[in-house]
This record gives sequence, structure tokens and C-alpha cells, in this order.
Amino acid sequence: MNTIKILLYCLMMSFLSVSSLAYAADNPEEIKAALEQTVAKLEEAVAALDKGEDGKKIAELIVEARQLQKGISTSDSKVSMKRSQSNHKLVLARTSINEGDLKAGGELLKEALAGYKEVKEKFNASH
Repeated sequence: MNTIKILLYCLMMSFLSVSSLAYAADNPEEIKAALEQTVAKLEEAVAALDKGEDGKKIAELIVEARQLQKGISTSDSKVSMKRSQSNHKLVLARTSINEGDLKAGGELLKEALAGYKEVKEKFNASH
């Protein structure tokens, strides 16, 4: 009997936690804010790159942008796919910059920024 009670309790708790996560993940205002912050941080990183800032500073800005983009969670597959592709470019940009290749890292960073701007446009068009 205790086993059944424990299983029912666990099942109920899992349903409650999943439903609250689903609500938080699809809140359009939070996603728009995360998109705005991510694009702003990437623009800051591109500006730092153009000014000739240290690679370490640029890499830190990329890490901050990657943290901010985690708030971009939507059920729209086209938006999610583009976000994933842009995030991958950020990873490659950071790796290149950390290895000292600012030119390749800069190009990847600019591609990622363009990708996130596209994600922002697609998301805003659908919401």
C-alpha cells in the first residue's frame, strides 16, 4: 500500500512540475526579452571585435549571450531550429577566438548575430 501511495505522489509531482515548466517556457514576453537581450549582447560583442578588443573580453560577451539565449524556448520548430543553428555558430566563434583566430571567430560571431536577428523576426511575426 505504501508503494502505491509513493508512486501516486511521484506521479502527481511530476505532472505539476511539467505543467509549470511548459507555462514558463512559452511565455512570449519572457522570450521576447531574452531575444532582445541576446541580440544586444551580440551587438556589443561585434562592436568590441570591431574596436580591436582583447579576445578574452569578446569570448566573455559570447558566454553571456549564450546564457541569455537559454531563455528562448518556443514550440515553433522553425524558430527553435534557427536558434539552435545560431547557438552552434556562437560555440564555434568562441572556440576560434579562444584559439586566437579573431578573423574566423569574428565572421562566425557576425553570422550568429544575423541568425538571432532572424529568430527575433520570425518569433515576432508569429506572436
